[in-house]
Amino acid sequence: MPHVAINSSALSDIGLKRHDNQDSYLNDSGLYLVADGMGGGVSGRAASATALSCLGRLANTPIRSRSMIESCIQEAQQQVLGIGETKNSVAGTTLTGLILKDTKIDDALGDSWYVVNIGDSRTYHANGSPDGGWDVASFSQLTRDHSQRQRVIDSGRMLPEAAERLVPRNIITRAIGSPDGVRPDFFKADLTGRFVICSDGVYSMLTQEQMAALSTLDLPADDVAHRLIEAALDAGGDDNATVVVVDVTEAGGDTEPGFHSTGAAPGGADQEWEAARLSETEDIDSMDDSTLENLRMQIAARGQD
Repeated sequence: MPHVAINSSALSDIGLKRHDNQDSYLNDSGLYLVADGMGGGVSGRAASATALSCLGRLANTPIRSRSMIESCIQEAQQQVLGIGETKNSVAGTTLTGLILKDTKIDDALGDSWYVVNIGDSRTYHANGSPDGGWDVASFSQLTRDHSQRQRVIDSGRMLPEAAERLVPRNIITRAIGSPDGVRPDFFKADLTGRFVICSDGVYSMLTQEQMAALSTLDLPADDVAHRLIEAALDAGGDDNATVVVVDVTEAGGDTEPGFHSTGAAPGGADQEWEAARLSETEDIDSMDDSTLENLRMQIAARGQD
């Protein structure tokens, strides 16, 4: 059975125009998450830190489920609401990233990631390249922004180019701490590849081409995290900038699977890598026939490319 090695790195910077860093991250025990706090100063910092503290309790849980994750998110929702009430305002935070289903990772074929998303922080993915390194052409955004800009694009009222000019980027439609409640998106994603998880202070400062090129550099995760933050600062550093880079590669026969803080050189191509959004009633082990059929169609389409 194939084993995998997980190599990750995280970095956060206050940016060049903010007085506080309201971002938080987790980078340990199969939990790779970024939260971008809102509400100003103390409230924003407390909101993001509180959300990740609630999710961090999964670190000691070897096998995770959607219901466990949702329970943590609902607990965070109540606590962040309380922060806003204490400050006589509204506090909130985004949340996105990876949660490993089974931390034993002793059977890569039977394991996968939960990808969770609330708000406009993002999780990206790139496949391994057959020649080693990472395939820039495969770089894609797994999550979908919960923002007013994305909403008008999805509705067909504006083309993306017009929405970027006319709709402010930072009006989000979902957040932990929202008085209207919280509703996360869940995805199932195969283990392998390079994942880049970041706040909007990173991706909003870069073009899609820059984001893809930097994210797929044939460098260890730590170097890539630094390159992305440096590029965001060089582009103006308008906001707090936080990134977590997670490299998941097949380990050799004599290599023990496990978690590491810095990356080795990536290798191997992920020819059959799959990801799918889960409906509100699905979990990884109970995907509906329609979702499975959609995955089969995606695989067939790739085979014809």
